[in-house]
Amino acid sequence: MIELMPLLMFLLVCAVLMMGYPVALSLAGTALAFAMFGSYFEIMDPTMLRALPNRLFG
Repeated sequence: MIELMPLLMFLLVCAVLMMGYPVALSLAGTALAFAMFGSYFEIMDPTMLRALPNRLFG
């Protein structure tokens, strides 16, 4: 299942863009949706999401 994640993410981004949403919101929303999916199924550690603002703002 995890091997199909990049393909599913690409298809979801294409679908959201075809619905007319702006590119920035489409990419950010898709990334957050897959991050929540990954943390729910324990594929990704949720602390990685909390580390991102520290990397951006110092």
